[in-house]
Amino acid sequence: MGIYDREYYRGEGTGPGWFGGVSPACNAIIVINVVVFLVQQVFRLDDSWVRNWLEASPGAIFHQGRVWQLLTATFLHADIWHLIGNMWFLWLVGREMEALYGSRDFTAFYLVAAVVSTLGWAAMQAFSPFRPFMLGASGAVMAVVTLYTLYYPRREILFFFIPMPMWVLLGIYMVLPLLSERQGGHVAWESHIAGVGFAFAFKHFDLRWSRLTSGRMRRPRLKIFSPVAFEQPRTRTPGQSRSSGEAVGAKVPSVAVLPEDQLDARLDEVLAKIAREGRTGLTDEEHRVLQEASRRARNRRSDRP
Repeated sequence: MGIYDREYYRGEGTGPGWFGGVSPACNAIIVINVVVFLVQQVFRLDDSWVRNWLEASPGAIFHQGRVWQLLTATFLHADIWHLIGNMWFLWLVGREMEALYGSRDFTAFYLVAAVVSTLGWAAMQAFSPFRPFMLGASGAVMAVVTLYTLYYPRREILFFFIPMPMWVLLGIYMVLPLLSERQGGHVAWESHIAGVGFAFAFKHFDLRWSRLTSGRMRRPRLKIFSPVAFEQPRTRTPGQSRSSGEAVGAKVPSVAVLPEDQLDARLDEVLAKIAREGRTGLTDEEHRVLQEASRRARNRRSDRP
C-alpha cells in the first residue's frame, strides 16, 4: 500500500471540523446513518413502504430484483440503541482504519462489506420458509472491527468498563448472535459472519479499490533495477577553494535517489512494519523512506495545475 493512497501520511486533511482530519469518510457514514434514522422518526415514514422497498428481504432481492436493498438496509436501524451500538463501534475502530487505508479505500471497503454481509444473510435466509426482513449496519461494522482486529489483535478496548483485547472482543461478538438466535432472538448472525469473512479476504488478498483499479493486480516479488550511477567526487588541487554551498563529506542519502518503483516497494515494507509494530520500532533508514515519500508526494501536488 503506497503512501500516496493515505491521507494520514500525505497530510491531506480536508480541514477542521467533523468532516476534516484523518477520518472524514467514517464521520460521513455515521452522519448519514443518524440523518436517515431521524428522517424516519420525524417524518414517520410508512413502515410497510420502508420494509418493502428499503429493508432487505430474500424474496425482494432474488425474485423481484430489488438489489438496492443490499445497501439501503445497512443505513436503517430498528431503534436508537441499535443505532448507537453500531455507530459507537464504527467510530472507535473506523477512524484508525480510514487513517491506515485512506478515505477512498475505506469508503469502498465499508460499502462492499455492507453489500456482502447483507447478501450473505439473504442467501442463507432464502431457504427459510418465514421470509424475514433485515436492517442495520451490524454486518458492515463487524467487517471494520474484524479488519481492525487483524492489525491490532492485542489492542485493549473497554467492554462494559473491562479492558479486553480486540481478539477476545471479536470472538464475543461472533458468538453472542448465535446464542441469541438459539434463545429466540432475531439477530442476523449470518450477516455478521459474512462481514467477518469479507474482512479476512480483504486483508489477505489486498482487495483495496485503489490497487484493483490501478492495473497492478499483483506486484512482482522480485525486481531487477539498474544500479544508480553516482558522480565520483572530483579531486581538488591544492589551494582550490570550495564553493560556498559545498560541505565537507557531503553525501546524497541513498533513499533520495531511488526510482519511484523501488521507493514504493520500500515504502510498502515500512508501512507494513508500522501496522505490525508501530512507529517506535522504525530505524533511521526507514524514517528516511517515509520522509522521502512524503517529499515526493508534496512535489507532485505542487506540480498539479
